[in-house]
Amino acid sequence: MSKLRVSAFTLSIDGFGAGPDQDLKEPLGV
Repeated sequence: MSKLRVSAFTLSIDGFGAGPDQDLKEPLGV
């Protein structure tokens, strides 16, 4: 997995994978 892929993918505090655009309304960044 490339570093770019890793940097664009975060792990939210509840343990679910989340995209870079996550917020309260879109917790998964979608």
